[in-house]
Amino acid sequence: MTNPRLQSGGLLSGGHPSSASQDRRKYASLRFSVFLAFCILSFVSPVQAQLQVSREPKEVIEVFEAMYRYDLPEAERKLKKLNATNIDQNWIDLAHVNLLWWWLISGDDSRDYDNQMTVVLNRVINRFKNRPIDKMTNEEVFTMIHSYAYLTRVDIYQERYFVGIVNLRHTLDFLEIALNKVCQYDKFMMVSGLYNYFAAVTLIKYPVFTPFFTFAPKSDRNLGFQLLNRCSQMDNILIKNESLYYLMKINYQLEENFDRALPIADQLIRQYPNNLIYHFHRFMILIEANRRPQALAQYTKLMEVSIKAPGLNSLQRNHLVDIAKKRLLKEKINPAI
Repeated sequence: MTNPRLQSGGLLSGGHPSSASQDRRKYASLRFSVFLAFCILSFVSPVQAQLQVSREPKEVIEVFEAMYRYDLPEAERKLKKLNATNIDQNWIDLAHVNLLWWWLISGDDSRDYDNQMTVVLNRVINRFKNRPIDKMTNEEVFTMIHSYAYLTRVDIYQERYFVGIVNLRHTLDFLEIALNKVCQYDKFMMVSGLYNYFAAVTLIKYPVFTPFFTFAPKSDRNLGFQLLNRCSQMDNILIKNESLYYLMKINYQLEENFDRALPIADQLIRQYPNNLIYHFHRFMILIEANRRPQALAQYTKLMEVSIKAPGLNSLQRNHLVDIAKKRLLKEKINPAI
């Protein structure tokens, strides 16, 4: 879907740091939000069926591709063009929300992104509020799950924890349909992989949430891995990229398997060489693995990419570089070497 440690393309990280303590609080809450936002989303049904592959219009894919390239102004221009098409408004609105999130995590503070996201997400939710769930298509069910999960992400980011819990509970209303179709729809499979992994890990790392899982489906950490790996090889570029991104983060942040995380970061960077988020995560993998010379080299690369990334202001260009620099100093590594 946010410290960029825990948020992504749908997806990624926190806002502009103003102090060390604010950094820690903001990034901790963002890390928590990933666990919370995905820990109740789905589980794998034993039902086996032909997997339906979701197909977004190519114009929508182009918006996301521009985001992955970290060309946010270009993504903005492509998004505006969608309004003149006959593309389903739900696709346009969710693309809009994702773009607002990318602007937010880029470090830009020129707009009230979280409020704009809330307005768009509530518009999507209200569109289906009176429609019987059993009359919804697979894509519509996923749209509601996605919308409520994103609302939770915004709530947690703003430390509105109670409201976030309420929005997650609303998500449950749409899960019954999804739970029986996990092996029938690719997006349900991705959500299921996230649930199985994050729910299992949450119960271990955050036992305070154990009562919340009393009536939740059982989770399987290994199954979550298997499903996300399968999704990372799908043809749908959005599912593939998001699954790769979460596998990268899971492996280095939670599993501490840096050897498995690094090739995923490299794969993402080969595909999108100007994506500062991916370069930042590669730096974090190396610093967490105590590969100090390589981490320093990656810090230099992060600076180089930040300079040439198109359409960013000075705050955005320095945002992730500054966070990386602070980490180097914390490790007593001179970033000027």
